[in-house]
Amino acid sequence: MNRIQYMATVLPGLEAVLADELGLKIRNADNIKAVRGKIYFHTASPAYELYALRTADNLYRIVSFFNAGLHRSVLQQLQKKIAVCDLSFLRETGSGPEGFMVNASRKGTHNFSRFEAAEAAMCGILKQYPNWKRGTPENHSCEFRLDLEGEAGVFAYRLTDSHFRYRCKGRQFVPGSLRPPVAHALVWLSSPHHEDRVIDPCCGSGTLLSERLAYSLQEIKGGDCSVDAVLASRHNLSPGSTAVVHRWDARSLPVDSGWANKIISNLAFGRQVGDRDSLMELYGPLLGEMSRLLMPGGRAILLAEDGALLRLAAARSGLDCSELLRISLKGLQPAIYELTQS
Repeated sequence: MNRIQYMATVLPGLEAVLADELGLKIRNADNIKAVRGKIYFHTASPAYELYALRTADNLYRIVSFFNAGLHRSVLQQLQKKIAVCDLSFLRETGSGPEGFMVNASRKGTHNFSRFEAAEAAMCGILKQYPNWKRGTPENHSCEFRLDLEGEAGVFAYRLTDSHFRYRCKGRQFVPGSLRPPVAHALVWLSSPHHEDRVIDPCCGSGTLLSERLAYSLQEIKGGDCSVDAVLASRHNLSPGSTAVVHRWDARSLPVDSGWANKIISNLAFGRQVGDRDSLMELYGPLLGEMSRLLMPGGRAILLAEDGALLRLAAARSGLDCSELLRISLKGLQPAIYELTQS
């Protein structure tokens, strides 16, 4: 089969997680290369198999790599290079030539805008396919991405839309909610196993619960102190979901000691939600409950903003705390931590 090069975009900081997921899920994937916010790879697998990559924000088929300059004269060259790109594969995807658009980004000292670069690319496409019609951001059937970084250029066809990273239409969110790909990264770092008993004591809109349910497990529970969060979680979980969602206080949970072997949670407190000054008052009893809930050998995977306070609360609760990786999220740089029994 023909090997095709693809690009998957990912939240900066999660490249290694996506690369690991890719290596395990996509057969024959090779030449895996990670750069900030992107993973490049080759595979002969059909494109639909790539939709299993839940840590990815979007998926693209690479059309062309090329050299580009920094000056305005590049726009004419860019148009010519795009005009000779082979886009015949679109007949295979069923996207058709109706309503296309190009989104462009640039990083460097270019003396033209990304909008001018996108316009040059669209003109190049129309030179080769004059019957194609321009689309709009609100109405298009196919989309291309043009990335200019210094004098290097990448032109790619977008395979996914927003439903890919949000999983479904009509998803409800509450303050501090994670996007599904970020939630999946926490799930992946927990090493999902079919015998897991999982709890999310601060489940918000239920995104971590939903992502963990993508893999088999024994039992899963979640809850939140907010009525709105509990209602959002129940709305977002698939009909017939095995997850049980409670309204509770995470500092005093109605769950037996040693019930869980995995805790996965987003501690979206501080600058995202609530008063940062009161974090220690929350972290102390919360991590005490986590220590009580974890069975021997159990692990907690937590996303948190204030690592120093988290480590202090963990130590007081008899938990070892180590930072796994740091991400860029909503202008902040929280980290993902692993907590285990001391």
